[in-house]
Amino acid sequence: MNPTRFLIVAGEASGDMYGAEVARALKRRFPAASLFGHGGQRMRDAGVEIEADISHTAVVGPFEAIAYFGTLYRIFRRLADRTEAEPPDAAVLIDFPDFNLRLAKRLKASGIPVIYYISPQVWAWREGRVKQIRELVDKMLVIFPFEEEIYKSAGVDVEFVGHPLKDTVKATGSKEEFCRKYGLDPKKPIVAMLPGSRRKEVRFILPTLCEASARIAAEKPDTQFVLPIASGLDRKIVDDILRARPITVVTGETYNAIRYARAAMVASGTATLETALLGTPEVIVYRIGRATWFLGKFLLKVRLFGIVNIILGEEVVPELFQDKFTPEAVSRMTIKLMDDVWMQSKIRGNYERLRRQLGGGKVADRVADAVTRVISSSSPQRTKG
Repeated sequence: MNPTRFLIVAGEASGDMYGAEVARALKRRFPAASLFGHGGQRMRDAGVEIEADISHTAVVGPFEAIAYFGTLYRIFRRLADRTEAEPPDAAVLIDFPDFNLRLAKRLKASGIPVIYYISPQVWAWREGRVKQIRELVDKMLVIFPFEEEIYKSAGVDVEFVGHPLKDTVKATGSKEEFCRKYGLDPKKPIVAMLPGSRRKEVRFILPTLCEASARIAAEKPDTQFVLPIASGLDRKIVDDILRARPITVVTGETYNAIRYARAAMVASGTATLETALLGTPEVIVYRIGRATWFLGKFLLKVRLFGIVNIILGEEVVPELFQDKFTPEAVSRMTIKLMDDVWMQSKIRGNYERLRRQLGGGKVADRVADAVTRVISSSSPQRTKG
């Protein structure tokens, strides 16, 4: 009998991280399994044969995606052709909805079970996708508790598995070790700057964060600034923006950089949740192209943008988006986060409330359990691989 084969598809840095954990869990469950798909270095390190790298697919919005259409289409064809030539026992599609839902249609037509892990944000916009998901996805695995009811009410086979970051987000060394490695003074305040993981995103956001850091330094000269660079992001993009600014770039120690910062300026996305789990007060920032922002104002159903605030249903951490995202506003809010003890205490209390809503952990194993059940029900002999 042929060994079990899995397709795993992720489209950006966070999906690559989650995909790597799922790959390891599947390998524990199916030691002889082969895995292939689309992802980054983390999935590659976890034993996934990467057909194409996420550096070619991590884009910000629909207008920005137009420039990448040719590349995305070629990657789609490559994955579709391979799945037809070497049908996997199941496909695990991670977020990346514009690409993955099209791929799911091809997989479904070929009789390949589709497990979708990390739902498209149907609660924020494009709720019509729920019907498409019901038709194409054999099992939806959601990471936020409120998502489960949305899919259940629409007749989708859904399971809340918890948020994977709860298993992985923790400091890996002491503050003294971290500061010594990067030439920082552990007695002086640190501010973390997280401008995002996509090239376009960084170009929109980092220049304003740099100007904000200069304002903070002018008011609080002892402040040290660290910028943990996202996995898969070209370092040259960051260096070209930073130039000679006194900002320390950190590689491979994002969680230490956040954990030991007094405050953080964070681009909306996965990093905001990581920052919350590490307990660091943050201001959430974001800027996209004006056309994308204009379109979004008409399509979005949410009044809050940061995922921490969406989960808790209120603005527990400050948000500065688009025109409100200015050097003056960011620096003023960051200084308040550094100095206002009452505000720090309130934010950390809300972080604890957030943590309780994110499930019980061992999420990758729960995903592997769900995959096993799906392939077992579709073809019992497959579970022997």
